[in-house]
Amino acid sequence: MTTDSHMTRLPRLLWLLGFVLALCFWAAPRAAAAEYDDTLDRLGRLQDLAESYAAEHEGDPILLTLSYTRTGSYNTAIWQLTAGARDSEFEAYVNENDADLAALQGMTTLTLPTGETTDFGHMLASMNLVYNGLPITGSWGGDCMELAKSFHGQADDAAGYAGLMQSAFNTGDSSSSVFSAEDLRADLDSVVVGSQLTRDSDIADTLRSYYDGLTEYDRAYQFIALSFGTVNTSDSGFSDVVYNAIVQDTGMQLLFYMNDMWTGSGWTIDESYAPAVRGATDLLAGYLAGAVNGDRVKSESNNRLVAMGSQALADALNALGDSEAASAALAAAQTGASSTVSSTEAVLSEATQTLQSSFNVKIFELFLLIVAAIAVFFLIMSCALFVSHRRK
Repeated sequence: MTTDSHMTRLPRLLWLLGFVLALCFWAAPRAAAAEYDDTLDRLGRLQDLAESYAAEHEGDPILLTLSYTRTGSYNTAIWQLTAGARDSEFEAYVNENDADLAALQGMTTLTLPTGETTDFGHMLASMNLVYNGLPITGSWGGDCMELAKSFHGQADDAAGYAGLMQSAFNTGDSSSSVFSAEDLRADLDSVVVGSQLTRDSDIADTLRSYYDGLTEYDRAYQFIALSFGTVNTSDSGFSDVVYNAIVQDTGMQLLFYMNDMWTGSGWTIDESYAPAVRGATDLLAGYLAGAVNGDRVKSESNNRLVAMGSQALADALNALGDSEAASAALAAAQTGASSTVSSTEAVLSEATQTLQSSFNVKIFELFLLIVAAIAVFFLIMSCALFVSHRRK
């Protein structure tokens, strides 16, 4: 009797277990979608407050919004030096008007509409730097640097490092990976989305449009075009392009310098770290090439993302109290060792004594137009004088 009773209950228990599992599978995507929508809703409300605050105080609503989310490891000295100091008065203003927005601070994993997960806090912080004109430092460059530091001294060459780093690169477990898949998505997305932002952009709407139907191919293709221009990813030289981009970037030079991976003498990467950094960038290059199936990527714009200029780098080093390194950086730029070219504006905050650099494409284009107009004027004057002389 007892055995029959158990046999009767077993199908019921299995049916109940199956129902619970089905309910979980049904509810999980909807919960993730709700979390995504709630997060972007908060981001929109935060930007609304930033615009209201900026209307009464000096400030950029985009920077106010993104910097508000930067806490903990994204608010250290290097972040304040490059991304700018967070506005404590704005934070008090936000807390007073919408305390729920504090949920945007310290965010980690967020499920995207694509079903993938990303480190959302990392992405927003990186977007802050991209918007400031530092497209590599807070995103993929910073993660490659961390990967190189973690494995430094464990191999003899770049290939050896790449082999060791494989287990810590683009993995699903973000808690144990130095450069996880969530970090990688955040890095690429921050560059693509951050490059689209202007002072009048709606950050939440820009993110919604970007993630609508996004594929891994699209993400990688857009990132490559913005970061490296037109390039054949199946070419063996593509890995050279990625490595050169990181060591020639002035923002990365500053980051390497602050992590004792860059030498002030000659202003170049420390030779003991170079193979490890190369191993990390080779892994990234391999991933990118695979994501776009080795296709030739064509950049539709001549306005590639570039970092702060050499003078801004020197200003940052002077702000750190190292005038010798500042002079070395300028000398290296003048001899062509640092090939980054940009137009930047360096702002040293009196309150925090930190440097904030920004790249303004419109100002740069206006400057070129003025130079062109002056050149045309002198050409016309020269022609007129020549004709006048011929008549005489």
